[in-house]
Amino acid sequence: VPRYAQGAFHTCLRAVWRQRTGTDLRINEFGKPLASQFAAARNLVEAQAPRGRRLKRIYMIGDNPAADIRGANAAPGGVWRSVLVCTGIYRGGVGSNDAKDPAWLVEEDLPSAVRRLIEAPEATHAAS
Repeated sequence: VPRYAQGAFHTCLRAVWRQRTGTDLRINEFGKPLASQFAAARNLVEAQAPRGRRLKRIYMIGDNPAADIRGANAAPGGVWRSVLVCTGIYRGGVGSNDAKDPAWLVEEDLPSAVRRLIEAPEATHAAS
């Protein structure tokens, strides 16, 4: 069964709206992969850090290359690292990566990704 997301919902909503009103529906989208979402997330995370301390890295762990990975890769500021897990939309496996939106790291699942990040040497985190 295909997984329908916002795109399919928007198409249906626009069609129903057009049929009922005779006008086009204007939609303002919010969410991944928009930069505003990553900026807001960074602000929230940095607000938890000790006063005056800026974070060197923030990891976006997700299963959707077109949303999670694309958003982290395009986020401004150079602090984001994208980690793709193979437990949802992406099913390519650890030895692969998405061709259109490649992740900084690919792991089998969330626990594996967190373990790898915790155990990685500091130099690994700095690599782009």
